Amino acid sequence: MKTILVTGGAGYIGSHAVKELINQNYNVVVLDNLENGHREAISKQASLEIVDLKDKEKIAEVFAKHSIDAVIDFAAYLAVGESMDKPEKYLRNNVLNFINLLDVMAETGCGFIIKSSTAATYGNPTKENDIPWKEDFTDRYQPQRSALLEGKWQSKTTFAEDFFQLFINEYYNNIAGRPELRLNDNEITKLRIPMSIYGLSKLLDEIILNKYDKLHSIKSVSLRYFNVCGAHPDGDLGDDKPAPTNLMTVAMLQALGKIPEIKIFGQDYNTPDGTGVRDYIHPSDLATGHIKALEYLFRGGQSEVINLGTGRGASVLEVIGAAEKASSRKINAVKAPRRSGDPDISIADPSKAKQLLDWQTEFDLEQMARTAWNWHSNHPDGFKS
Repeated sequence: MKTILVTGGAGYIGSHAVKELINQNYNVVVLDNLENGHREAISKQASLEIVDLKDKEKIAEVFAKHSIDAVIDFAAYLAVGESMDKPEKYLRNNVLNFINLLDVMAETGCGFIIKSSTAATYGNPTKENDIPWKEDFTDRYQPQRSALLEGKWQSKTTFAEDFFQLFINEYYNNIAGRPELRLNDNEITKLRIPMSIYGLSKLLDEIILNKYDKLHSIKSVSLRYFNVCGAHPDGDLGDDKPAPTNLMTVAMLQALGKIPEIKIFGQDYNTPDGTGVRDYIHPSDLATGHIKALEYLFRGGQSEVINLGTGRGASVLEVIGAAEKASSRKINAVKAPRRSGDPDISIADPSKAKQLLDWQTEFDLEQMARTAWNWHSNHPDGFKS
């Protein structure tokens, strides 16, 4: 029986992956600092190690204690807005801590990792035929200036190329003495694509994984997924964050009266109903995708970047409508201005996942809404319920 280390396994998607791994007869060790995760979300059949990835010695102790065959890494901050206000925090947690994990993997000979990446690596479409997103967009598109939106660096407002250079310089300051982790010109160009520090940190992780493959033969699959939506069909796992931003989650919380309203950011997009269209995917489908990627590597597959999505879009109004149908309640949604940088449409091309991993989604939007309502109505205060 193979032993899989799941970092961030007490979180929303990580806990779904842990449950599915156990269902498929893997031995699971969860590594989580419980900052945003929940002990209650972890299957009792999994081992829990309360460790922060900033502590490399503690990571090494976990690897020494358990014979780890592979890693699935969910440990990251993921709030786009916060990443623009606290970029150093995202560099430290999403990138430098990730390097700690990879270093321990290299030192112990653990040669397989599945990385939770994001559609935020794609930035904004440059042409109409960029949608649906294909994985090679980030290799083909070569911007001369960074697309980073306005943010703060040490409390000073900055944006675009200036913001980008501050981030890259800080990365270099932290890897001084590690020339193998410096970036070449093509890598620098690729990193100019994302519009947020969150997306930039995840794309940098993908580049670092490529370096560890060449240096240490660590094979990886980076899974870029889109908007996560829904809860486990068993009703025991769902989205419980201190400040949720997931559209379906906030819709359900409003239906329960936990928040006064939800905001529809922009009604003038070039879409059928004027609201943004996104590719929504159920966390159980994501969990299956991570395990399929793991099995692909165990079969001798090469390192890859792969989208996980349905290939279908739903508008903000359609998601709210699905939430209303599932809850049988009217949701108080108010109009708000567009958020800077939100594209009209963001949909995955999932054909590579079907081809390489034999994976496709099972849950449609109505099922996502039903499972979400089942979780939130039975857990109005999250796992504390």
